[in-house]
Amino acid sequence: MNHKINLILFVLLFLFFKVQGQNTDSSAQKSIFDTVKGSEDDFVVISAINIYGNKKTKDKIILRELEFQTGDTICRSKLQQKIEKSKTNLDKTSLFNYVTLTYQQHNDSVSYLINIAVEERWYIWPQIDIVPHNGNLNDWLRDSDLSKIDYTIGIKKYNFRGRKESIFFYLRRGFNRVTQIGYSDIALEKSRKNLLSVLVQIHKRKSGVLKIYDNKAKYVDFEDVNTAFKEYKYELIYTYRPKINIKNNFIINYTDAKIHDSVVFYNPDYFGDGKKRIQSINLSYNFYYDRRNSSYYPLTGEYLRLILKKQGIFAKDIDTYHASIDMRIYRELCPRMYFAAQFYNSISSKSTPFHFRESFGTKPNVVPGYEKRQIAGTNLGYIQTSYKIELLKTHIFQLKWLNIPKFNKIHYALFFNMFSNCGYASQEAGDKENLNKMNGAFLGSIGAGLDLVTYYDRVFSVYYTKNLQGDGYVGIGIKAAF
Repeated sequence: MNHKINLILFVLLFLFFKVQGQNTDSSAQKSIFDTVKGSEDDFVVISAINIYGNKKTKDKIILRELEFQTGDTICRSKLQQKIEKSKTNLDKTSLFNYVTLTYQQHNDSVSYLINIAVEERWYIWPQIDIVPHNGNLNDWLRDSDLSKIDYTIGIKKYNFRGRKESIFFYLRRGFNRVTQIGYSDIALEKSRKNLLSVLVQIHKRKSGVLKIYDNKAKYVDFEDVNTAFKEYKYELIYTYRPKINIKNNFIINYTDAKIHDSVVFYNPDYFGDGKKRIQSINLSYNFYYDRRNSSYYPLTGEYLRLILKKQGIFAKDIDTYHASIDMRIYRELCPRMYFAAQFYNSISSKSTPFHFRESFGTKPNVVPGYEKRQIAGTNLGYIQTSYKIELLKTHIFQLKWLNIPKFNKIHYALFFNMFSNCGYASQEAGDKENLNKMNGAFLGSIGAGLDLVTYYDRVFSVYYTKNLQGDGYVGIGIKAAF
């Protein structure tokens, strides 16, 4: 069954790239044809680019996201397309609430002046958050246990130094006790193609999910144990961004994780083979291709993420691999109606310990219809599809009584969303009694709901969903499913 699922996903992956390749070829042929036309479709020159409204953000950060630069020669018929793509790129940086691009034609009809007006966001945010420990709100609502909530306080400075860098400090308490400090997207040279990020994290907790029974997480709280799990992580990320829509992350981290004897007693496979401590150097490579029109509620474009991870370099404590692929396409079918599809598949070593296995029901695999379940496996795959109908186009209104420009202009849109999902998770090697019947079974769900999309990248959803195994419920969300 595993091989069949992987084969299906591989075929879908092949077809996805074949279609994209055909689209690319067509664009290339059209570009050549346009060039040959010459006089019929003449060219323009970008004589200057003026930027307004960026009190904090450096000009070079904005210029890096444009599809053109000063002095470029562009086919006249492609100018508007490049302007629209440039606006999309700037919107996706999450640095601005609103971006406007216009152009002026000089008397010679060849030279064009580009004007870019931006309205910057508020960049210093206190990090105050109250969320379920596993990021699954609908599962927590089923069993509203306050001990399973995380409370986060901290501060994050976005767009630090006006260079699209971030510096942050978090304290998380509750189910998880996490202290985290980091500095991300430090440019190593002027072109910002090479970036560096650093992270230090201390993670502790008193209890945890030690087993899965009937595809539901089973928690064990140790009253006499102050710390059941402890992990120290030191991480360095090098990012290479050769093009606007392509990013490569090379990650190396050192982790030192320990568990209490009681955890080993309840689940010897938690760290594998009854281990109580894992010290390891881990390597991973992440590739991103992102041509979506939005990073938080996309309606058109494509997205691809590939992850290759090796846990345990020059270490005896752990020696596992993980590979995953995440493909998404977004299309406008007709005015105000959109289609989206996601294909995801991950494979890990069969020897991957319980603590490191992926599962439905926890981030990042919270799939509608299976949010109240936990289906862990070393081979996991799913397909999500969605049809969205724009009930209310984007409206902008201003709170005249609020004299704070970064907050007094609000936009909102409303969508009706119909979705269907299917998936599969391999059977666990240790589950010889078949205690988790959803493992190794075909998974599927359908549902419908409403999405309210508003400013500062917020999406509020309410929906009803039901799966093939008979679970049905009303769900809520604070971001798009995919």
